[in-house]
Amino acid sequence: MITRMKAWILLGWLTASSGVWAAEADLAGLWKNTTIGISQSAIIVSQEGAFLHVAGYGVWAGGGTGVWHGKGKIEGARVKLPLTYTKLPKPGFDPKVDLDLQISSDAKSLEGTWKNSLGRKGPVKFVKVPAEAAPKVSSSAEVPAGEGPEGDGEKKETPTP
Repeated sequence: MITRMKAWILLGWLTASSGVWAAEADLAGLWKNTTIGISQSAIIVSQEGAFLHVAGYGVWAGGGTGVWHGKGKIEGARVKLPLTYTKLPKPGFDPKVDLDLQISSDAKSLEGTWKNSLGRKGPVKFVKVPAEAAPKVSSSAEVPAGEGPEGDGEKKETPTP
């Protein structure tokens, strides 16, 4: 009886902790689509807590370029992501596609399935692209301005009356 209770407690803890882990997974960034038949395919993920906004691009074999966007959510250790294509890669392509993706334990890959309203489905896998090192600049004049605190060499605009 006690062993059985310990097993249930452990199972409950594992289930609860996996959901917490997934919600804290950092999925923001650039992801490469490694699906065969699609090249130059990537998504950019913006993340606010468990909510995701994505924009993507790819070139389909036997077709052309496709461009899409979507808003999804992390649910446990999965990502549910409905997409809308704003540029179809080939005639007859369904502009509405749903992704159901498993988040890897290191949060560096998303793997699962896509399906559309025409009844088609298939595998899909994204791999997170590591961030590049910050560019080196030779002077403060080369540093982009405007989004952070005022730096050396920057001038604030003064309002004109």
